[in-house]
Amino acid sequence: MIPPIPQPDPVPLPAPGWLLWGLLILTFFLHLVPMNLVLGGSLLGAIARVRARRGNRPHEAAFAHLVVKAMPVLFSTAVSMGVAALLFLQVLYGRVFFVSSVLMGWWWLGVVVLLILAYYGAYLLAFREQVLGAAASVLAWLIAAIVGLVALIYGNNMTMMLRVQELPVWYAADGRGVLLNLADPSLVPRHLHLFIGAIAVSGLATAVFGAWRARQAPEFGRWAVRYGGAVCGIATAVNVFAGLWWLAALPRPVLLQFMGGNLSAMAILVGGMLLTITGAALAILAGAAPTGTPVPYVIGALGTLLPGIVLMILTRDAVRSASLAVSEFSPVTWVVPHWGPIGLFVALLVVAIGSVAWMIRALVRGD
Repeated sequence: MIPPIPQPDPVPLPAPGWLLWGLLILTFFLHLVPMNLVLGGSLLGAIARVRARRGNRPHEAAFAHLVVKAMPVLFSTAVSMGVAALLFLQVLYGRVFFVSSVLMGWWWLGVVVLLILAYYGAYLLAFREQVLGAAASVLAWLIAAIVGLVALIYGNNMTMMLRVQELPVWYAADGRGVLLNLADPSLVPRHLHLFIGAIAVSGLATAVFGAWRARQAPEFGRWAVRYGGAVCGIATAVNVFAGLWWLAALPRPVLLQFMGGNLSAMAILVGGMLLTITGAALAILAGAAPTGTPVPYVIGALGTLLPGIVLMILTRDAVRSASLAVSEFSPVTWVVPHWGPIGLFVALLVVAIGSVAWMIRALVRGD
């Protein structure tokens, strides 16, 4: 009988498991925020471009142009941080991650091609927006569609790797590398939860930018705060139901962990929901606030939604751990530290964060 889980690699972990896990959570957070802005922002930008062509709507046109200019920076940040998170994921869960990657191998390799197409499309739109004319709208929608497809392919792999018992069965049935996890009842609500969450984060970013630009461009600033706050609030409200659907679609042993079986997991889930709902309410209040007073609400929304995202990442990690625990999977525990490469990575990560902060500052200021 083929064992459902490959035997541990005869290679030790390069650092303690807790440190690798912490770096996984950190780098995934640094990936998730710009990834949400790429996914949700590309959609909001495409919609704004269409609305701007239907009448005298200068604010929508300005917003669409802003999205176009920001997309190359967001793309490069999301990809760079995503590669780092993927490396730590492979170190800790490689025995199941590589199996699922092989099962959907052609789709997984296709992610590289899709990202290159979307990345070059974003640069083409940023530098040739006026020349493209009406084709710019088509390209904007194409970029949004490609990014959504990439997210769906990633979701297939991240859910497939959790179904450890089925992996050898699937490989025996179809080892051509074209399998997708479409029959998993948790895949659609999981992807929907991610997609709507990306729209909410992009709405919050729009409101933050509007509050930042209120002094230089008061009318656009007020519009951006109202529009971004409304998008963030409505998307978050809808996403609560998408999240509950995802939770209900989880296997029963995993679901029970969040229903009292694991108090820590349940507290993280409830805390994340409360923070995100509070942040969405503050975002809506920012949009409804009188002129000159939305800043405290925007800061409050940012200060609650970002920790809420962290708790949602920890909830996602709890789902992964509980799902793998059902199959008695555990990461390798043999550790032989390589502090030199780890220290170099941390140093370069700090430099990368500083570089991204500088690019965002230059983008916001219009330098």
